[in-house]
Amino acid sequence: MGRDFFKELFKAKNWNRSSLLVFAGALGLFLLLAGNAFPAESSSRETDEPQSTADEAAYVQEYASNLEQTLTGVIESIQGAGHVKVAVTLEAGPQTVYALDETDRGENGSEVQHILMEDSSGQSALVEMVWEPEIRGIAVVCQGAADVQVQAQITEAVSVLTGVSSNRISIAKMNESEGT
Repeated sequence: MGRDFFKELFKAKNWNRSSLLVFAGALGLFLLLAGNAFPAESSSRETDEPQSTADEAAYVQEYASNLEQTLTGVIESIQGAGHVKVAVTLEAGPQTVYALDETDRGENGSEVQHILMEDSSGQSALVEMVWEPEIRGIAVVCQGAADVQVQAQITEAVSVLTGVSSNRISIAKMNESEGT
């Protein structure tokens, strides 16, 4: 197999349509396999590293309060609901996904480091995404909860707005003294 073999192989008259398709397919398969053989240089992984527990607690409280206010406004606009109070409980604080740089060290394995950004307060990890706290349950107390249709409308509205299933939503009638 010398130069003459390769010259003959690559002459245009030896290539028909099916040969070109087979060659292109084999080349594509080779490139796919070669691409998967070498890991990507940077990736991200989820970590649960809050900046501080005080910041996290304040964030969770503010998130729950904003959610309660939004739900209260929507539920009060449902006909027959009347005066409304909403309480939201959360599973845990937010989960932050930090950007990571993964370097392949060959036989020595790989090294993973957080990507750091320079800001006014020094260096901090680059945040790719923040997952909001998961809602554990929602309690709604309102004047119109005795009406089954109002309860159904409230349950549906809360479920649609939050993504919480109806078995995690509680609706109760408000005391007469509370509603005024």
